[in-house]
Amino acid sequence: MKPYSVVWKGPVHKASGLGRASRAYVRSLRRQGVAVRVGNLSQSITPARRKRALIYHHIPSRIQWKKERSSFDPIILNTVWETTMTPKGWLPEMNKFDAICVPSQHNKRALENSGVKVPIFIVPHGVNTKEFHPNNKKLDVPSAAGKFTFVSVFGFQHRKNPEGLLRAYWEEFSSADNVILVIKTNGYAAYENEKWIQQKIWQYKKRLGIRKDTAPVVIIGRRLSESQLKGLYTLGDAFVLPTRGEGVGLPFLEALASGVPVIATGWGGQMDFLTPNNSFLIPYQLRNPSVSMNNPHAISRKFSNLFAQKGQKWAEPDLHSLKRIMRNAYENPALCKAKGRKGRVDMFHQSWDRAGMLMKHAIEKVIRSKN
Repeated sequence: MKPYSVVWKGPVHKASGLGRASRAYVRSLRRQGVAVRVGNLSQSITPARRKRALIYHHIPSRIQWKKERSSFDPIILNTVWETTMTPKGWLPEMNKFDAICVPSQHNKRALENSGVKVPIFIVPHGVNTKEFHPNNKKLDVPSAAGKFTFVSVFGFQHRKNPEGLLRAYWEEFSSADNVILVIKTNGYAAYENEKWIQQKIWQYKKRLGIRKDTAPVVIIGRRLSESQLKGLYTLGDAFVLPTRGEGVGLPFLEALASGVPVIATGWGGQMDFLTPNNSFLIPYQLRNPSVSMNNPHAISRKFSNLFAQKGQKWAEPDLHSLKRIMRNAYENPALCKAKGRKGRVDMFHQSWDRAGMLMKHAIEKVIRSKN
């Protein structure tokens, strides 16, 4: 094969999970010997004799086709989606790419269901098991000392189902239980800070009419350093997130790499690596997202313009089952430890080097197809 180079245009400078994945993909390609440089949406690239591939890790509708086609051949979309179908406005743009890379079987099915006709390659996310491991120093949360600790990490949006997690926990556990729930979350606007999120949550509890003396909840709405995030996982006896839909679920990977078992909805991109041996899987039913969005119990940002279109579905986890599973985890710490150990072993097979190798293979196959 003739030499080629890659320009990566994506959220590599963002602190979000998407940004972290973008940076990891770039580094993994470089470790595979691929010449990669990071670009941005405004840069113009001068054509060269060797092939220049563009990996576009943004919303597909943002691409400037005329400019990019004059500089790159091929152009590959790297994307992720959480429901059964992508937004309708994405489809015409997605079919203009030479290929699409997605991180899970769930994503591939969603794109095929949406009418994508170009080649789709599965290039999974990975996790660095040397960085995320059971010996990381625990985050200092004094109120968690000596308690069975549930940990959750998510953006404060409806898809993550914060109201379902909180309601199940409040209804199942009282102050008589030696348990605590520690939530690390974030908003999507400047005003959606830690205090604002805490107020939303306490107002929700009041609206539910829960009067019993419930077990404690700690809400962390500020940014944590990398070492603090790693210590948050190891603080947990179990990681819990009754999500309605995930393209991958990076926190699931990081929790398992940290030796912490996962309690998660049994549907979504996470099912490529979650099993009954490393996780507790919550049963669910598929519903149109508008059903729960229109429920007065919804407490977080909805993004309904993307998720609640006609034909889309995501999982509604069964809250009675979630309560039963959380109680089972709490009462069986040895089982949690065994699942966590299995999860740690499983994550050795989910490396970013594997992701880089698969992406390199996809790039070269697309280049060969265009020669």
